[in-house]
Amino acid sequence: MNPIARKVIPVIAILALGLSATADAAKRKAKDVLQYIPADTPYVFAFTKPFPDKLMDKFDPMIDQTLGAYRKIINYELSKELVEMSADENAAEEAMKLQDTMEEFLSLFSVQGLRDAGVGRGSLMAIYGDGVLPVLRIALTDSDAFDAALDRIESKAGETMPTGTIGRETYRYFDADKMRIVIAVIGDDAVLALVPGSVSEERLEQTLGLSKPRNNLARSKDLKKIAKEYGFTDHLVSYIDVQRIASAFLGDPSGENAELLAALDYDTSAISDTCRTEFSELAGIAPRIVLGYTEVGTAALRTSMVFELRDDIAAGLAAVPAAVPGLGPDLGGLFSFGFSMDPLAMRNFYEARLDAMEADPFSCEHLAEMQAGVAKGREALAQPVPPVVYSFRGMLANVTGLEGMDLATETPPTSVDASMLFAIDNAQDLVTMAAMMSPEIAALNLLPDGKAKKLDLPQIAMVAQEAFAALSESGLSVSLGEGSEQNVEAMLQADVDESKPFVTMSMDAAKYYEFVGAAMMAEEQDEEGEEVPLAMRTAMRDIMVSSGSLYERMLMNVHLTERGIEFDTRVTIVD
Repeated sequence: MNPIARKVIPVIAILALGLSATADAAKRKAKDVLQYIPADTPYVFAFTKPFPDKLMDKFDPMIDQTLGAYRKIINYELSKELVEMSADENAAEEAMKLQDTMEEFLSLFSVQGLRDAGVGRGSLMAIYGDGVLPVLRIALTDSDAFDAALDRIESKAGETMPTGTIGRETYRYFDADKMRIVIAVIGDDAVLALVPGSVSEERLEQTLGLSKPRNNLARSKDLKKIAKEYGFTDHLVSYIDVQRIASAFLGDPSGENAELLAALDYDTSAISDTCRTEFSELAGIAPRIVLGYTEVGTAALRTSMVFELRDDIAAGLAAVPAAVPGLGPDLGGLFSFGFSMDPLAMRNFYEARLDAMEADPFSCEHLAEMQAGVAKGREALAQPVPPVVYSFRGMLANVTGLEGMDLATETPPTSVDASMLFAIDNAQDLVTMAAMMSPEIAALNLLPDGKAKKLDLPQIAMVAQEAFAALSESGLSVSLGEGSEQNVEAMLQADVDESKPFVTMSMDAAKYYEFVGAAMMAEEQDEEGEEVPLAMRTAMRDIMVSSGSLYERMLMNVHLTERGIEFDTRVTIVD
């Protein structure tokens, strides 16, 4: 693979993200994209309705800033490569070509750059699997401008990408090991696809959409069914079919993935029939993941992602969440987190899984370790558990103020305003146990009347001027800092969300991204222990800051339902 290709491949995904995000409406209908997608595709992310202009007016500056930060990151990586190449006097000319090529390529990394390349605002697009390999198809506002942008990149590189023809259509490509990345402009669409290097003409014709699948998503209405069931808007409807992906590596090797499996030297016959069956059963536990927008407005965006589960698994998990006051709504603080759980229901679910694995054990040698875990699970269940554990129902913490903390100097906070609730049946028993171990707690004389009692503990005085605790029949709350006397009682009196969320998290988005950005600036080494230069850390910080400039608050609730594990996320947008 030539050095130009080596540099282009890692950033193709970033450019695709920019295309989808900034993608003037092409005035195309959803079927104009969906007709190219096989109905049996193992995954699809279909953006078939553009965001409102007023919403994109808010997004554009953030996208521009984010793409600008990525330009800095890529330029930094490029500079390291150029330094290495400059050490070789025979590579000087190649280095100049690489620099010119990447400068032209990175000129696309802005909203205006993408529009100048024929990618407008509101274009429909889809990312989907042709077999298991990905295809990106996006409607262009000017296909000639897109082709011209590719021509300019090739001109700066001093070499053109290889081309191929199918019928009257010409496509560009470059090879990466045993795979090939194909870039084509077909009619008014840009198509980017990953295919095996040995792909047949017939197969490539299908991948590029020159021959449309007879049974496609425009005809099957599968996406409409998903959208109706889960309340998704047409802005995004997507799914990942886990069973179809699994079958690509477990089923008939002569199917649509045959060329890929051959290129990877993957032999399906090496898997025994027993393992094939049991792997398929495992894929059936969570057969599909669906994702889409459920609210699209200029004030807020809401997405829902559902891991669909097998009926018996979903039913068992649906019994696990418990009632915890205040869990579910956005509490409006800097950060809040909480969860609910009925320990006995969790134990029953786990025990039922062990029973099922004993009644129908795995025989596949690759699952032997998993099957051996049944005995260990029985041993764990046999261990004595204090009765108070089964009374626990969950907790909720809300941080409303945090001052003095500095990640760069690892300085802990000097002041904390926060409240915490522990939901537990017969909470008085928990306090009684604690009082036996702590004279300070015994001296509080907490009664289950929901009334605030002042806490005078030296550990708390270090971060808060005042602190209070309160007790009810079903909960214990503690609050620190400003307004703690009122907050500690309010925690116990909060309403219980009838949906019983399993996990809740909310935050001040701007403060959160500022915090993450500060953490990136403070992190001088990456996971491998290598130094992260200031320029790189600054660019990563700028990406966080750009997101914080758009989003005001974020709320996520996780529910365990009869359908599966449901993640509902809502972000409010800065006015």
